[in-house]
Amino acid sequence: MDRRTLLALLGVGAVGGLAGCGGPESQPSPTGTPTGTMTQAETTTADEQPTDEQAGDGRMDPGLVTVTVDESVDATVRRIENDVAGSPLTLLAAVDHAENAASVDRSLPPTRLLLVGNPDVGTPLMQAARSVAIDLPQKLLVWDDGGQTKVTYNDPQYLARRHGIEGQTQRLNRIGSVLNDLATGTGRFGGTEGTGPTGTPTDTPSPGQ
Repeated sequence: MDRRTLLALLGVGAVGGLAGCGGPESQPSPTGTPTGTMTQAETTTADEQPTDEQAGDGRMDPGLVTVTVDESVDATVRRIENDVAGSPLTLLAAVDHAENAASVDRSLPPTRLLLVGNPDVGTPLMQAARSVAIDLPQKLLVWDDGGQTKVTYNDPQYLARRHGIEGQTQRLNRIGSVLNDLATGTGRFGGTEGTGPTGTPTDTPSPGQ
């Protein structure tokens, strides 16, 4: 008896019966969503199912938070750099992937990666689970998506689940809030009353390094 006949007798479709074998388990949706008022940006969470066209942008990953901003990629990068400079954060590195692509005669839409952090905030996370160091310092990806500027960052709550970090909920919430404020230019970094010259209060919590 051949394989197809056996599957038919068992009532299992040839495709459907094999598709689930050995496949990856589904990832949980993140519970840590951005806080603050979205006055300048539209937030896209991983709970929204991406289309086939979106799949190549990595938005199927439930650990990512993506916001849409009104500025250009260059202007957004400058804004984030200025906000970081006026805060307890440190800009540890900046990578221009489009420029790197051009250096090998390849093209890529504007794609900029900023690494920001603060050892005083990130070290307790690494003390709780050393493996989280693979995801630190925190990153902000500023990229062009068909003429729209997007900013993507890792959801801190998802990183906690990924690395089994417990007892750091308040710290993770504060990190997520700061990342959202940096990405959108709102909240602590929006120049609101009671903030410093760059719109950043002196007690702003920092994303972990």
